[in-house]
Amino acid sequence: MENWDDIRIFLAVARGGSGAAGARLLGMDQSGVSRRINAFEKRLGARLFERSTSGYSLNAAGRKLYETALRMEQDVIALNRTLAGQDQQLSGTIRVSIADTLSNHLLLPVTASFLQRYPQINLRIKTAMKTAYDAIGPDDASADVVLRTSNTPPESLVGRKLATAAFAAYASRAYLKSEDGRAERLRWMNWDDGSDSPSWPDLAPEIPDHLCRLRVDSVPTLLEAARQSVGATILPCFMGDADPDLMRIPPGEIVSRRDFWLLTHRDLRYSARIRAFLDHLVEGFRPFRDLIEGRQVRK
Repeated sequence: MENWDDIRIFLAVARGGSGAAGARLLGMDQSGVSRRINAFEKRLGARLFERSTSGYSLNAAGRKLYETALRMEQDVIALNRTLAGQDQQLSGTIRVSIADTLSNHLLLPVTASFLQRYPQINLRIKTAMKTAYDAIGPDDASADVVLRTSNTPPESLVGRKLATAAFAAYASRAYLKSEDGRAERLRWMNWDDGSDSPSWPDLAPEIPDHLCRLRVDSVPTLLEAARQSVGATILPCFMGDADPDLMRIPPGEIVSRRDFWLLTHRDLRYSARIRAFLDHLVEGFRPFRDLIEGRQVRK
């Protein structure tokens, strides 16, 4: 096997389930990806995918190669991290894995000052809601820095706890003043990604179906629905308390907490650019700690 790119493209198509999805993951042209897969199969003398109108699915040979390719990918990632960990230059790219909720409300406010302070360092931010709380997803293996709210951070990553994120129940001020805003008539909304083990509902007691009138797989959508007086929901305090249209539902108690972690791989912790980014985030998040921990309540 002469070219690592062949394996990289094969893995992207296998993960995406189609040439188009693989191309999006790689930032390549779909026709180029299809040509590379066809040429790869021809050189191997074996078909790896079953093609259909619904996409690409691995056949027996493809599944066997996939397991080997995953191990090769981990070796390449580990090698790159080892080399990057020796880099003492304040330049290059930092790949950040973070939930969109955390990115929009906490990371972006400190991003501009970092880019201004370090003009030769670029950031590549990848957001994913489904790995926001507790779970560490497969994309984090290739990320340099991971930000998560989790009470059980993985042992494979190292870092520090920035704060303990608090969660409370919120609704719009207009909704709470309406007839439907009375405690006995509240319409509740909740997060639900449709999986067997959703991670958001365990932040508070599950809301019964007859009370929970709306379920969505996006916390930003929950926030907007609350703003538009669709109903009440559980939100991180750094979202709910910062929004002038929302207020905590009386008595305004904290219903759950999650530790907020800034993490990196062991091999990268001494890299100059990673160290500079971590230190900048610690400094930049400090003014937000009261908001994150639910002590900055808007009246």
